[in-house]
Amino acid sequence: MRAWLAYCGTCQRIREIMIHAPWSNFDLMTSVIVCGIGGYLLFMPGMFQAIGGVYSGMARLGPEWAWAVAFLLLGGLGLTTVLWCVRPRFIWRLLARMGTAACLLTFALNNLSHYPPPLSAVTYVLLSAWALWGVVRTNANDR
Repeated sequence: MRAWLAYCGTCQRIREIMIHAPWSNFDLMTSVIVCGIGGYLLFMPGMFQAIGGVYSGMARLGPEWAWAVAFLLLGGLGLTTVLWCVRPRFIWRLLARMGTAACLLTFALNNLSHYPPPLSAVTYVLLSAWALWGVVRTNANDR
């Protein structure tokens, strides 16, 4: 078992990310965050109505389950792209970064649309700005 873990392609990819690829490390983190948000929305129906109108902007566009499916799909694409045992093609890396950036930007804009914005708005604004910068700087030579 230990020998398998030492030579597992995904395990080697995680080691490479943690040691040599800081942007992939950020992609890993944002993908896990987006998947976590999707899972939370899936298992907490009625959350949009329960939390004092903070999520009313998102609720106007769709129910929790629809947002959950979108976030799980886009976060899953991001995770798959980052953790694949070989580096995926440029277009998949770009699409994955765009998907996670769109999810984080959605939460940032939703939080900013509420007055006063909740404290989490700062976190989502910074994460989405960093994720958008990651999309802009994506090139074919990224790890």
